[in-house]
Amino acid sequence: MKTEKKTKTRANALDALRGIAIIGMVFSGVFPHENLWPAWMFHAQVGPPDFSYHPEIPGITWVDLVFPFFLFSMGAAFPLALRNKLGQADNKELWGNILKRGALLVFFAIALRHTNPGFLKAPLWINYLSGLVAFGSFFLIFMRWQTLSRLQGYLLKGLGFSLIFAVTLLHHYYTGFEIGLNRQDIIILVLANMAVFGAFIWIVTVKKPLLRLGVLACFAAIWLTREFSGSLSAMIYNFHPAVSWFYQFAFLKYLNIVIPGMLLGDLIVAYREKSYTSSSSLQKPYLLWICTSLLLVNLLGLFTREIFLTVMANVVLCFAGGWILTNAGSGKEEMLKKLFYWGTFWLFLGLLFEPMDGGIKKDPSSFSYWFITSGLAFFTYLFCELISTYRSENVIWKSIVGAGQNPMVAYVAGSFCILPLFYFTGISKAFGSLKEISIYFGPVKSILVTACVVALASFTARKKWFWRT
Repeated sequence: MKTEKKTKTRANALDALRGIAIIGMVFSGVFPHENLWPAWMFHAQVGPPDFSYHPEIPGITWVDLVFPFFLFSMGAAFPLALRNKLGQADNKELWGNILKRGALLVFFAIALRHTNPGFLKAPLWINYLSGLVAFGSFFLIFMRWQTLSRLQGYLLKGLGFSLIFAVTLLHHYYTGFEIGLNRQDIIILVLANMAVFGAFIWIVTVKKPLLRLGVLACFAAIWLTREFSGSLSAMIYNFHPAVSWFYQFAFLKYLNIVIPGMLLGDLIVAYREKSYTSSSSLQKPYLLWICTSLLLVNLLGLFTREIFLTVMANVVLCFAGGWILTNAGSGKEEMLKKLFYWGTFWLFLGLLFEPMDGGIKKDPSSFSYWFITSGLAFFTYLFCELISTYRSENVIWKSIVGAGQNPMVAYVAGSFCILPLFYFTGISKAFGSLKEISIYFGPVKSILVTACVVALASFTARKKWFWRT
């Protein structure tokens, strides 16, 4: 029996989960929307042949998992980021930092929508040049200039804000580009709300984490009765429209993914605070394959609507995983056992809700989507934990981890940096020529853009050029 020493290194498996999510977002965003590609390469409700929104279509694809996986990793990060701060900072400073983070993310959401080259109306070269300027400005705003004086840091951040406002106003003045608080990147706006409400919930329930299930119960009560006119639930749900540009109760539905993620974060912290023994059983691939199979079985079964077969396969796989972990030793194996059980709980809870609202859907989402994706996120984290333990030096895996360590860079790099550089260097024309030869060359550009995003985000992480709110 070997004893693992307690370390304060980053949770690489969590970074990997976040990296997988952000890479999935990037790749799905640049993948060509053309009829020759299978429907499972797109959102289940927005696929071929017309790529229009069809809310009546049930099912999910891998594309529908990337955002909840990111939310889940965000929830898991709260215990890691806030636990030490609870004892170090006074309440006013802590809450001030949380509100500041939310405000910066709201700004980021608005700035992205007003400077994204894909939405601007000027000639293409001007749009791409504006994107590059905005990308550089975000470095000035979100990097922590620890080697500089406070005044120098403030001056650089002020320059970054000024450049963003200048780009926005110039496009508004010369092209009539519409500006307004209601034009935002919805994904970042949701994350801003989760950053504030998620932190509040974790802090309030830090000593009694099961109270978080009570929060979910209260949310469910409001959500299910929100359409009763004049009710308290309707009043809460339809809170003053003047604040809808940065807050809507509907955003809080994603707490059903963030709060399960907090359970993972608490277990990671508990593991870090103790010494553990390693066991050879972890080196066997059985658990790795079970977690992978659970992910694939649910994607295939829910997409093809073979619900009964999906449930039966889940029963077999979860029983097999539980049996492997029955005699788990202390420490890491014990943590993985708890994570597997939590994943099983959320998965089957979501499957019980699956018939509701016509079946699982990303949009409009409901309880089945939130809970099933939470369960699958637990299993995907287990996959990442096992890979990080035994294949941590793999170059590709290290790049995925690096992308997860600097997710804000990875999220915008494609539209604001890589595609503009492809345009100015003529690479985009080369890909256009390839596509004229065969339409099947279309995804080559998507793969290269995604690879460049991963490389850039990983490089900035190694250089410690982190964007932080």
